[in-house]
Parts: sequence; C-alpha cells; structure tokens
Amino acid sequence: MDLSITPQERSYLTNQDLEKFWFSRLQKKDPIARIGYALWCKSADDLRRAINTGDPVYWDRKGFAYWETMARTTVVNLSVGLQKAGFNGTFGEMRSEIRKIGLAVANAHAEYVRNDIRNNYGRQPGLLSMAQIADYHHEAFASFHMTPDIYGGTFLSRIPDEWEFKLYGDLYCHDCDSSEGYLSKQVN
Repeated sequence: MDLSITPQERSYLTNQDLEKFWFSRLQKKDPIARIGYALWCKSADDLRRAINTGDPVYWDRKGFAYWETMARTTVVNLSVGLQKAGFNGTFGEMRSEIRKIGLAVANAHAEYVRNDIRNNYGRQPGLLSMAQIADYHHEAFASFHMTPDIYGGTFLSRIPDEWEFKLYGDLYCHDCDSSEGYLSKQVN
C-alpha cells in the first residue's frame, strides 16, 4: 500500500482538518492513525463504526473501548504536559491548545512519512517505526515546552526509549515498521 502523503492530505492539514487527515491515513492502515482518528473524529459513533467496519488485524483485534481509552489517556497526558509546562488556561483554552498540539503532531507525522520514503528507512516506505513516531512527538511537544515523557510511548523518562518500545510498543503500534537505517534523534 502507498503510504505517501497525498495532495488531499496536505490540503486537510492546510485547512486544519485533523479528522479528515487521520481518516485518510486510517484508510491506508497507517498505524498511528488509529489514535489520531480516535482523538479527532467528531463522535464516538464514528470511531466505533471505523473499528467495526475495519480490518480486525489492523485494529489488533481490540475494540472500541480500548481505542477510546487510548485517546482519552492521550488527552489527559497532553493536559498534564501543558500544565507542567506552565500553561494555565480555562477549559476552552486548554482544548484549543491541545488542538494546536494535534496540528503540530499531524504535520510532523506527514514530514516524517515524506522523510521515511525519501531516505528508505525500515522495510516499507512511509510506514514509520516506533522511534520515528516518538521523535516527532517529542519535537512537537518541545515546541509547547512539554517534556518527552508526556508522549505515551516514552513515558518512563529514566528508561531508554528502545526498551519502552519493546515493553509497551504493541499497545499502540503492533504493526509499526522496523527502525532499519533510522538514527533516532533522542538520546537516553
């Protein structure tokens, strides 16, 4: 499957339409799109429908409750990360800031997919590894003064990321690519 970022997906990002961007990536079975779509779809029914009509292997045979919990946990992590970074806004302002982070993450994802294809990392062009996904989350979070441990895939700050990927990576990315040829930007 072609995992390159299409002109339509670029348009979704330009128009800040996270739901359509992640739904498009979901249709391509981009692993990180499961959580991206769960975060930004308009309703629980939309997420439930995507899971129920999707490939059970892609969803790791985990149902709606699992993926909705992953999305809720992500929102909590982002809220905590923003507060730890000194953000002190209203509930509405917090939601707005989380959306800005979501846009930064989606744009970083698109850039990493392009770089993955250009540099021929891993085994499948455009399919990212856990290290690549962690790196772009860390970069996006840093622009909001948040620490890398806010990213759920590397929440144990004293443990090397590679160990965490082995221990917990299948919780969110059982079908990520290998890191062959990719040099992680994070040093633990």
